[in-house]
Amino acid sequence: MFTTPGEIYEHSFRVHSNLTALREDTREFTYKEIWTWSDATIDQLRDLGIGNDDVVGIFAGNRAEWAVVDSAIARMGAVRTPANYMSAIDTVVYQLNYAGAKVVVTDFDLGTALLEQLGENHGITIIQLSDPQGRRIPGSIAHVDPPGPEVDGRDTVHHRDPNSRSSINFTGGTTGKPKAVSHSARSAAAALYIQMIEAEIGVGERMLVMSPLAHAGGALMQAGIARGANIRILDSFDAHRTVELLMHDDITWTFMVPTMIYRVLDVIDELPEIPKLALRTVLYGAAPMSPTRLEHGLKVFGQVFIQLFGQTEAPQFCTRLSKLDHDLDRPELLTSCGNPSLFTEVRVTDDHGNTLPPGELGEISVLTPFALTEYIGNPEATAEKFWGDWVRTGDMGTMDEQGYVYLKDRRNDMIISGGFNVYSREVEDVLSKHPQVSQAAVIGIPHDDWGEAVHAVVVLREPEAGTSSETLTEDELIDFCRNKLAGYARPKTVEFVPELPVTPFGKIDKKVLRATHWEGMARAIG
Repeated sequence: MFTTPGEIYEHSFRVHSNLTALREDTREFTYKEIWTWSDATIDQLRDLGIGNDDVVGIFAGNRAEWAVVDSAIARMGAVRTPANYMSAIDTVVYQLNYAGAKVVVTDFDLGTALLEQLGENHGITIIQLSDPQGRRIPGSIAHVDPPGPEVDGRDTVHHRDPNSRSSINFTGGTTGKPKAVSHSARSAAAALYIQMIEAEIGVGERMLVMSPLAHAGGALMQAGIARGANIRILDSFDAHRTVELLMHDDITWTFMVPTMIYRVLDVIDELPEIPKLALRTVLYGAAPMSPTRLEHGLKVFGQVFIQLFGQTEAPQFCTRLSKLDHDLDRPELLTSCGNPSLFTEVRVTDDHGNTLPPGELGEISVLTPFALTEYIGNPEATAEKFWGDWVRTGDMGTMDEQGYVYLKDRRNDMIISGGFNVYSREVEDVLSKHPQVSQAAVIGIPHDDWGEAVHAVVVLREPEAGTSSETLTEDELIDFCRNKLAGYARPKTVEFVPELPVTPFGKIDKKVLRATHWEGMARAIG
């Protein structure tokens, strides 16, 4: 078995060389073309002094070069550190400096902003990807052009220790500065295998990838490259374009976070009839999906959904809720994040790492071959992350006797009101069942008597065309929860907003929601 990503990529390049690998709006590349371009990129990086264990950053929009540069870094034994184009520039600078990046591969717009923030004497070599308008970042080096069709791909001589560092990824930073997560080549290879299997990616799969390639979208694109898929890359998500591609490009597989699925469903609802699609897999994750909207999705798309649950420290597939488990005749399963994925064990633990029996609430912990090695430069956080070899996820939940996991809340998101524990997801699920509610986020806000009060931040659905609807009021929504939640768990206040803030990774940013309520208070904002 191949034990490094570089070996996996080269096998795919060789076996699938004549197949189409990547498609954009105006460009298309075969696996052979990606292979030879990756070879040329290796040569360019080596000419710049990059060798084994040197760190190369990738900070660019969604484009084919991600796969080229990513595979080159893996094949030559360097270390990748991806930066999300949706992140704040000062966050990207922090990540590149903390990771010790010697080179960053970027595009004109992002690279220009990055250079301004880096300032003089930053010591990082900038490789700029091609720009349609011919613009150039001052002092940058142009990324090597793709070789011609007469050039053949070559094998890289692998002297890569599978236990050596392969990537440095950063956490979302929702509780402070992002932590630098180190993964070995063996861990990264295991993640590729798991994703190919659990995400049901087949050879020639027509994948649509549109979320930032620095995060889950890129990891799933890597798995597609490893498998021999045909990958359509969008530079960003647009619900109408997505529906158009689903209808006219024979897309069979896509990944979306829940908010993206909601917007696609809203566009399809506007069509005169539900279109017939080639789509057979919709993978979703990053945030819980409203059971009501999930039922809606099943009626529109059919039984095509797979839910993933993971985190940067144990990426993508700690558990999965399979297509068969997305069953309207078993609605209780729609609130689960599934059971353990291949090669992974899951248990629920108490505050001392002891395994709890089925049905009892505790912290979800996982034992998996694609776990982090360490938080770089943070031994205290590393020690806190593990129970022995088991990774603590920081998510609170239960497991039933069949092994299905039910998430209740992030440990930092739990609300303590009047001495009672309130799990925000349970409240959000109830709120989302109201027909006028599109999205809901629940947080704790200061209260003189109870310590914290339950506060709901809600986005309302647009009324259907040709209908009139009275605006939902705070009292009406609270009353809707009356017989569905305990008194201490019901929202005490409701705030209606046009949209919810999200992190660069597609998760609702509760840190932002809490900030105005807890400013100047002693409580730390988790």
